[in-house]
Amino acid sequence: MSIQELFPGALDGPGDDRLPPQDVHAEQSVLGSMLLSKDAIADAVEVLRGADFYRPAHESIYEAILDLYGRGEPADAVTVADELTKRGQLARVGGGAFLHQLISSVPTAANAGYYAHIVAERAVLRRLVEAGTRIVQLGYAQGGGDVEDIVNAAQAEVYGVSEKRGGEDYHKLGDIIELTVDEIEVASGRSGQMTGVPTGFTDLDSLTNGLHPGQMIVLAARPAMGKALALDTPLATPTGWTTMGEVAVGDEVMGADGHPTRVVAATDVMVGRPCYEVEFSDGSVLVADAEHQWQVAVFGERRILTTVDLAELLAHHVLTVIERLPAAGSTISPLVWKVEAVRAVESVLVRCIEVEAADHLYLAGRSMIPTHNSTLGLDIARTAAIKHGMASVVFSLEMSKTEITMRLLSAEAQIQLQHMRKGTMREDDWTRLAQTMGRVSDAPLFIDDSPNMSLMEIRAKCRRLKQRHNLKLVVIDYLQLMTSGKRVESRQQEVSEFSRALKLLAKELEVPVIAISQLNRGPEQRTDKRPQMSDLRESGCLTADTRVLRADTGAETTLGSLYAAGARDVPVWALDDTLRYVRRPMTHVFPTGVRPVFRLTLASGKTLRATANHPFLTYAGWSPLADLRTGTRVAVPRHVPAPAFFEPWEDPRVILLAHVLGDPAYSVDRGRANVVGDWLDELGVLAVKPHKRRVPKAIFHVSKPQIALFVSHLWSLSGSVSVAKSGDRGRIRMEAASRRLVEDVSRLLLRFGISTRLGVSAGAGGARAAYRLEVAGEDSQRRFLQEIGLHGESRKAAKRLLEIVRAVEEAGAGTAAVPPRVVEAMRQVMSVSAAPRPGVGGSGMGVAGARAGAAGERRAAGEPLREVAAVLDSADMDLYAVNDVLWDPVVSIEADGVEEVFDATVLGGHNFVANGIAVHNSIEQDADMVILLHREEAYEKETQRAGEADLIVAKHRNGPTDTIVVAFQGHYSRFTNMAQQF
Repeated sequence: MSIQELFPGALDGPGDDRLPPQDVHAEQSVLGSMLLSKDAIADAVEVLRGADFYRPAHESIYEAILDLYGRGEPADAVTVADELTKRGQLARVGGGAFLHQLISSVPTAANAGYYAHIVAERAVLRRLVEAGTRIVQLGYAQGGGDVEDIVNAAQAEVYGVSEKRGGEDYHKLGDIIELTVDEIEVASGRSGQMTGVPTGFTDLDSLTNGLHPGQMIVLAARPAMGKALALDTPLATPTGWTTMGEVAVGDEVMGADGHPTRVVAATDVMVGRPCYEVEFSDGSVLVADAEHQWQVAVFGERRILTTVDLAELLAHHVLTVIERLPAAGSTISPLVWKVEAVRAVESVLVRCIEVEAADHLYLAGRSMIPTHNSTLGLDIARTAAIKHGMASVVFSLEMSKTEITMRLLSAEAQIQLQHMRKGTMREDDWTRLAQTMGRVSDAPLFIDDSPNMSLMEIRAKCRRLKQRHNLKLVVIDYLQLMTSGKRVESRQQEVSEFSRALKLLAKELEVPVIAISQLNRGPEQRTDKRPQMSDLRESGCLTADTRVLRADTGAETTLGSLYAAGARDVPVWALDDTLRYVRRPMTHVFPTGVRPVFRLTLASGKTLRATANHPFLTYAGWSPLADLRTGTRVAVPRHVPAPAFFEPWEDPRVILLAHVLGDPAYSVDRGRANVVGDWLDELGVLAVKPHKRRVPKAIFHVSKPQIALFVSHLWSLSGSVSVAKSGDRGRIRMEAASRRLVEDVSRLLLRFGISTRLGVSAGAGGARAAYRLEVAGEDSQRRFLQEIGLHGESRKAAKRLLEIVRAVEEAGAGTAAVPPRVVEAMRQVMSVSAAPRPGVGGSGMGVAGARAGAAGERRAAGEPLREVAAVLDSADMDLYAVNDVLWDPVVSIEADGVEEVFDATVLGGHNFVANGIAVHNSIEQDADMVILLHREEAYEKETQRAGEADLIVAKHRNGPTDTIVVAFQGHYSRFTNMAQQF
């Protein structure tokens, strides 16, 4: 009997059913339809996304078509081929002939929607197969983590397959009216009652009408002003010792498990705090304030207690110990200390840090004793769940679930938190606690204190709560402790992704999401200590005169003017993940207070005034201005696409405008009617002095050939082309008395991918300075001479220089700059490959040895090539060669006064072009509401506002802003109303 008879089909090859689900003909048909008809593009966009295509070449073509369609440009075989050429992808997809083949193979463009549905269905089936494979791998993985995490991951995989997208998200007005009227009738029946989730604060609810489904609310405050150690307290680090006074955010200290943990927050130095000496059984003494926390063992139970708690336990002769239990692989040993004494001492300077370790413990003192680091969102969740029966969940990345529950019981039963912690509750306290527990235990309030929680886990748990308990409110405490679970360029980018993802979560589940965030030290540097929007961590600001490049008109406008006009949804250019500029909406501009600003100057002459924490794109990712140094390269646009708005002029008007701007002596006789003069007055160029001239906004949205015509004539009047005596290079430059004029010309040249440098020459004898614009680099010079050209006397020199730069580029000298980190990696690879290899060559080898050596030499010869390929692949050289940015070195960063600053919200890309430089926006970009918490008592003990707190509604997308005064009852660990009508 044969194997085939025993196991039928065992020797057969893999059948067609083992191929991933796909329909190549449907993919080609939908692409062909899109190349034939823009209506087909609209049909396909409703159903498909790029990842739905099985063949990568089809995905590239689809993305190119969408990019052209989104810019309002025609998408046919010629334009798509040109777009793919710019991206360096045309050869990869099969060349221009393949695009024409797609068009000829489609039966009819009218069926594009049907083809798209076929492609989408196959994509869903592929994702189902992939999800099933990943779930099987999760199940079989050895040591793959906790079972609950694996189940959550499996649920997320299935949800990702079944998640609805696209489709008919739009609805006819007639279909919506009936539902809207029903909602209005329901609202009228409430007699003015709120429609959203109540916060429990009467005045805040009156202002916001409650928290509404789909809203993302940022609730921000400074870290708690307590829990501090003396400045001279030694702290262990991976590389040695530091002190509490010297450690900074971003530094690493040793955690209680014996492994390094990063400092994520640090308070300023605090004075006037009640302080104590804590003495341990080995003779060690640490000085801490009254509220500093310690993880101790009392009667065998681990608890978090304050310094005054320790003092009271010792007064009652209760044995209290602190344990150091290092994790496996650490270099420190386990140890136990007994707390011998806690003595009050004179107040000293103290400070607190916060670490990202899950247990919030770090090692302090030369004996390396474990100590602990550090409620408004909880009050809102408590009100919604307990008083109104609305299912709420609190994800706490800082406090444990028992600590949260204790605070909640203290607030709800009005029992002092210290009495609950110390065990000094009176009989009536126990009675209130028993009554409260019955009421609280039935409330639909869920608490999750899982350490190192990722955003995916939070989303999966919220989806489950929505399905099972009709979730109504989500509170995340707090934003800066979240992790994405993946590698990102910078913490700024990661927090921005959280902000956007939480907004999407709010919309997906139709619940308000409150993200508690920490403010930076900005409030403590101001006299009144009041927080502002600019104090949000990872945020930055720009001055009012900052010019933003618009994607609709192609012209620039200032942040100040956009704010004054109350502009909304202004199209701007933003970088996508491949560093190409795409159109994104700037939803609004908002003031962020008065702050110190600095002037950044780049080698190209571009300047920008910003606060120290405003992020710029560098090789290493988004970095704040304060981290930039001379020589650091930041991203600037190399090319921007055509604007959406297009208005052609007659060529004579274009030429006339160029001559008016290029000739300072140009004038018009206004003594008689003059149509030309009236037109120039409308453009605002005739009566303007030469040093204040600028390119009219209207010229930015003429056709590209007319822009070339305008620049050509202007340059012929104000510029020059010269060839060096050596005959191997040349210069293309123009001069003007107006800096704004040459900067406008520079922005126009970005349409052609032409880069420039701006210089200034000081005027002699009190004369005004002259501004010089020079075309930078052989590639830009070639583009300028080919696509712009010059008229008049410069034509001969231009022709000669074009021959020179073409020859230079052909010789390979005109290549784009490669990042230094890539160059260094290549040098390391080549130096290793050039080193002599032991055992290869030399004397004393027999025949067998010689053959073995030759084989080893051949293998070794292949290793450098593989390493070179790995370096180029990891560096993603295509990203640096085929994109829309250049890397411009920093020349200087100088202080430039104190003034009002602004920020903006850009959806999707979270960045925009400001003064010709790529900049980021702040973390509140996706928030519908930003509430800042301020307690004057935390800064000034003798204040007349003791027991009060301000809820500053700094941003409210759908309503007014205001400051709400509430009561702070610290002994009950809660905020409550001070409203008169409450």
